[in-house]
Amino acid sequence: MLLQYFDFAPQDQSYNLQIKSTLTIKPKDFFMRATLREGWTATKIERSLSGSIRTPASTKSQPAATSKPKTEGLPLSVLYGSNSGTCEAFAQTLAADAGAKGFNATVQTLDSAKQSLPPGQPVVIITASYEGEPCDNAAHFYDWLQNLNDGERIESDYAVFGCGHSDWSKTFHKIPNSIDALLEQHGGSRMCARGSADAAKGDMMSAFQTWEDDIFWPAVQKKYGVSDADGASEAVGLGQGLTISVTSQRASRLRADVSEAKVVETRLLTAPGVPEKRHIELQLPSEMTYRAGDYLAILPLNPTETVHRVLSRFSLAWDALLQIDSKSNTTLPTKHPISAFDLFSAYLELSQPATKRSISMLIEASKEPQTKQTLQNLLETDFDAQITQRRVSLLTLLERHPTIDLPLSAFVASQMSMRVRQYSISSSPLADPRRATLTYAVLDAEALSGHGRHVGVASWYLSHLKPGDIVHVAVKASHQAFHLPVDSGVPVLMFCAGTGLAPFRSFVQERAAQIGAGRKLAPAHLYYGCRHPDRDSLYADELARWEKMEAVTLHYAYSQAPERSHGYKHIDEAMRADGQLLLDLWDADARVFVCGSRDVGDSVKNVCMDLAKDWARQRGKEPSDERANEWFDSVRNERFSTDVFA
Repeated sequence: MLLQYFDFAPQDQSYNLQIKSTLTIKPKDFFMRATLREGWTATKIERSLSGSIRTPASTKSQPAATSKPKTEGLPLSVLYGSNSGTCEAFAQTLAADAGAKGFNATVQTLDSAKQSLPPGQPVVIITASYEGEPCDNAAHFYDWLQNLNDGERIESDYAVFGCGHSDWSKTFHKIPNSIDALLEQHGGSRMCARGSADAAKGDMMSAFQTWEDDIFWPAVQKKYGVSDADGASEAVGLGQGLTISVTSQRASRLRADVSEAKVVETRLLTAPGVPEKRHIELQLPSEMTYRAGDYLAILPLNPTETVHRVLSRFSLAWDALLQIDSKSNTTLPTKHPISAFDLFSAYLELSQPATKRSISMLIEASKEPQTKQTLQNLLETDFDAQITQRRVSLLTLLERHPTIDLPLSAFVASQMSMRVRQYSISSSPLADPRRATLTYAVLDAEALSGHGRHVGVASWYLSHLKPGDIVHVAVKASHQAFHLPVDSGVPVLMFCAGTGLAPFRSFVQERAAQIGAGRKLAPAHLYYGCRHPDRDSLYADELARWEKMEAVTLHYAYSQAPERSHGYKHIDEAMRADGQLLLDLWDADARVFVCGSRDVGDSVKNVCMDLAKDWARQRGKEPSDERANEWFDSVRNERFSTDVFA
């Protein structure tokens, strides 16, 4: 009966079978996603079950984000590897553009192609590196590709686009570069030059769209003899084939890629005068499990003020009802009405910097020569300085130029889909396996664009939740090395600042639970930096209680009150003072964990490199920067694990 009304697909395309034994044998953590089949609504199903309507003789599957759109065109496969959601968003963007370019695109994870690439069609691979390793949903594909025999051939036309951060120079674009080389080595035919985006430069979407428009589409269309579909210029420039009708009722549609958790508690952790940091506790769904050190992905909503700005710019009432029909692949809710407020709250990234493509779209839509010239100047001379670095959104540009009559469909089609945000879980399942806590900073500062304030989407959303509210979440595993050692005899060293404390609160809470159960543990030391012990020393009472249990030894550094932290303003100063202690613990096989900003990561690494030289001197060896670097590379992601955020 369920199959009569719903289509089912695995929630995780890269799932590997795990067995759970109860009274029977069952697959563990295997979930299916159900979507209403075309022609069915909840009301129609109810009437069908009661016998008041007849079942249709046949139905076709409703297109999902991973299914083929109902447009004509040559097949094109878009495969992505993504942890944070950026590469997935790029994959969906390319698939949405494909219909106008004469192709019919499908979107899947790289792991879905781990035994063979789709034959007889162009394949686009969009992926990132995660500390030099493949993304979670690309690991099986990469392993398969690396282990192909010399005689095994890949007869596919392909293109690769890579995302990364140039601050991690040694692993920058490592995985996309390797995939590109391996595909060519085994007989694949590269359709165009590999594209790349650098998160350090800020505007990744513009880099992707430039590669897509100037390199990828011209190459693949030429190779396959395909031209733009009828109306493609209008579709790509002003709406990408979307049709939106407006009425005056309200409806909503839930996202199905996450599960529901309930807010149990929220509280402020800081005093007035310092940046706001908060704590939130969630009750997880019964099937959701995690380990200390893992992440919780949150699907947020846009700030209400931002949504009202969109409604005002397009003269939409808050309860205006939109129905979206798309000629190409889209992640937007189609076929069923959705309120304008819900659409702009839940489905679109409204605060991302405008891209060169979207500014070109504004130039096309503008009828005033002066406005056209102003926008053209931004494209040609001031784009990075005036748009990317100042994080000027398309919405802000529309507000600056109120005479531009941009169709609503064009605005919607040009926005990225809403992405999940990952936060380190700050609790241990040993304290309560059904509860998870997050520790986060609230981003609220003067906007560099000069328009209002720059508000973090996810932190705003979390800070406005109240007990009893429902949140859409998913557990994401951290790097395999970023977990407490299984061997209780291995010492632990933790270094962090600010909300970088989050995973280490989970570590220390776990150690306290183990000690409470009678387990003997090796020493653990936590070096923690903040501004002031009375203003933003997070969880101070709790940590002090755990220190009395000998779950941890605390080492503080207060930048605004060094007299209360032995004169140390920053944790690297405390580390240098404790150099011999750290070396002794390292000799005892200690595991090192770092969490915080890039500056924190660099300062901890620099101290460790200097200590490595001291360690060499103590053993009669000649210290050098080269040897220290070799040592660091040899222990990274084995005994030395980092979680560094922007």
